[in-house]
This record gives sequence, structure tokens and C-alpha cells, in this order.
Amino acid sequence: MLSAKTLFITMVTGSLLLTGCQKIDSLTSQSTAAQSNTMINTENKLILNTATLADYHWQLLSAKDKQGDPLSALEAIKDQVRLKFYLQQSTQYASFTVGCNSMSGNFTISNQQLKIGDVISTEMYCEDLDPAERLMAQLMPGNSKLKLSVENPSKSTTTQPLLTQEFATGETLVWQGTATAEAKYQQQPDLVFWEVNHQLQDCPNPDQKTCLKVRPVYYDEQGIKKGVGDWDIFVDNIEGYNHDSSVDTVLRLKRFTVDPVEVKGKQFVYVFDRIVESSVVN
Repeated sequence: MLSAKTLFITMVTGSLLLTGCQKIDSLTSQSTAAQSNTMINTENKLILNTATLADYHWQLLSAKDKQGDPLSALEAIKDQVRLKFYLQQSTQYASFTVGCNSMSGNFTISNQQLKIGDVISTEMYCEDLDPAERLMAQLMPGNSKLKLSVENPSKSTTTQPLLTQEFATGETLVWQGTATAEAKYQQQPDLVFWEVNHQLQDCPNPDQKTCLKVRPVYYDEQGIKKGVGDWDIFVDNIEGYNHDSSVDTVLRLKRFTVDPVEVKGKQFVYVFDRIVESSVVN
């Protein structure tokens, strides 16, 4: 039985194409593929520009003070210190976190100089993460010098460039990039919403022990739920999604249309974007 309280995490908005699970996905995709803006020059080096920065998720690899010693507040949690650059029609902003609050500010880049404007932040109490948050909030606004490096990008489809960020006060952060799904699949996705049942199901595929039980969820342009489709068994994986057998969830997914040859006959790839609703099962 579901608990009486359902946590509504994120309001969903926008004009959306909504479908069901893999075998229901006979509806024609309405999105137009758009090539990634990541640029590689003739010397096999990524060009440092806003588009390249936005094509990667950046995770902290190392943090040093002006003497070259570790910044312990960040080094101890570097696997959860993240940086992301967003490009929108009217603005571009950088968002960063140490695993608690989300901090962000508008950014520009020119002549290898990154400038981040005034930072705004959510206001959750982060306990042991507070020192790391204060340090990031102090470092990131203002100017810093960037250096982008990568080895033989043309020889690998999983290039993970390094972004070195040097501050005027002497600190240095090194970030490792992982391509976003949009850059990986070279297109803008459709957004789809699926309800995922907490209980895993037996798979019709003998090579796979358990499968997700899912059904499509439909919202209007104001983010109001309008209905759901039929339950079905999803025999593939959702990239980036970790199933919790104690929770029923509604997920927002990015759906990419891919070359069937590359995915053994499957037409779509689904990438986890966010949790929209979550209900704990008693």
C-alpha cells in the first residue's frame, strides 16, 4: 500500500511528446536531431568555448591551494563535487554543487577567462558539507583561467577531457568531463514520463533476470497530470537510473532515437533526467 503522503518533487511543464515503454513506442518522434556544438580542431584538441563546456558534465578530480597542497574540504568529497554549464536562448549559466545545495550564476568565457556572476543558491542545511559549500561559494564567482586538455579525442568515443581552473588567489581545481547524453547521441531528445512500479518483474528475455514495470504518464502544458497508460514490461535499461524497490516513482526521461545497428535493433535509448514524483511503499 502506498503511504498517505506522496512527495511531489518537480513541477513538469512544457509541450511534451509522451509515450509508453519500449514496445509501445511506435509513435513517431517529433524532435529534430541537432548536432553537438563540441569542436575539435586540426590538432585534435577540443576548442574551449561555451558549447564545449556545456557538452560535458564536470566532476572534480583534484583541488589544490596556492601552495599545491590539497584543499581537504573538497578533496574528501571530490566524487560528488559537480559543475555543469547550461546554454539557453536568453542566458547561459554555470551550476555547481558539493552534493547538497545547488549554486548557480551567469557565466561568460573569453580568451580562456571564465567569469561567473553573482551566485544564487538553494538554502538547505548541509551539516558536514557546509565548509565545502562555503569554499565553493567563495571560489567560483568572479574570474578564473581555464585550460582544456584531452588526449587523442578522435580515437575514442568516450573522451573525458580535463578542465583546469586557476583562480587569482592561487587555488586550482581540475575537473574531468563526461559527455552529456545530447552530445553523445548528437541530437536533442524527446521528454517522456514513466511511472515505475517498485516491484521488479520477471523478464521475457531469458538472458535478463528482472525487468521494470512501467506505464506512460501524461501531463498538460501547465504540468497537471492528465492520465496514465497501460502497464507494460520494459526489457531494456534506463541510462543513469538506479531502481529502488521500496519506492514507486514517476520519472522524466530523455528519449533519443538511435541507429538500430548500434543498439542491436532497438530504436530508442532512454536516459534518466529526474524524479518527478516519489511514493514510499509500506
